[in-house]
Amino acid sequence: MIVLGVDTSGKTLSVAVAKDRVILAEYTLAMGYRHSITFQPAVDELLTRCDLTLKDVDLFAVAAGPGSFTGIRIGLSSVKAMAYAVGAKAVAVSSLEALASSAGEGHSLIAPMLDARGGRVFSTLLREGSPLMEEKPRPADAWIEEISKWVAPGERMLLLGDGVSVIETALHDKGKCLEDLPFIAHVAPPHNSFIRASAVIGRALQMLDEKDVETDPFKLEARYTLSSSAERMKPGGHGQK
Repeated sequence: MIVLGVDTSGKTLSVAVAKDRVILAEYTLAMGYRHSITFQPAVDELLTRCDLTLKDVDLFAVAAGPGSFTGIRIGLSSVKAMAYAVGAKAVAVSSLEALASSAGEGHSLIAPMLDARGGRVFSTLLREGSPLMEEKPRPADAWIEEISKWVAPGERMLLLGDGVSVIETALHDKGKCLEDLPFIAHVAPPHNSFIRASAVIGRALQMLDEKDVETDPFKLEARYTLSSSAERMKPGGHGQK
């Protein structure tokens, strides 16, 4: 089975191809929010280098958020169009869970977080791969308060994602740093701190193995968890979605 995995939900763009659960190639660009320009050429180049075409793809895996509204829409709409064109299946995965998987093995407690702007982070907490906290945007102070309910004093936890700097800034403004938290917080190195398309593929295959999951491309839904700024400006608009 050929699987094409993509992530456009954040500042990085990542695409990967797997054959029979073995990653053949992965292509990542950290050029900011330019996915409308860089996405399709990246997919085309990766498939060409693997001597494949879209018609060879059996399954598409896409990170569906939370994250950038525009980025999520680019990824989802592109995957839906490509899957429909070749009659393939598609699976949408959580961007935060894919980010946690990008950290590699050996971490029992992981806190993936993405910058939600305005001093907030899209966040959750996973212990041995199982989520403990709802995926949603949290102000930095609220994240610190809530995370402390799940993590024992002195327990080790891995932080990763571009939301880590949001937490560090909030602590710095109070004259504190990560070392002042009641638990031991380790920050993942840069090469493990962004969403890898290979991890998106891995998570999609895991979902297929574990339970029934939606594979109809046109039934895939975004996981925004937050209304856009334009929607929040409307009368009666709400932050959550």
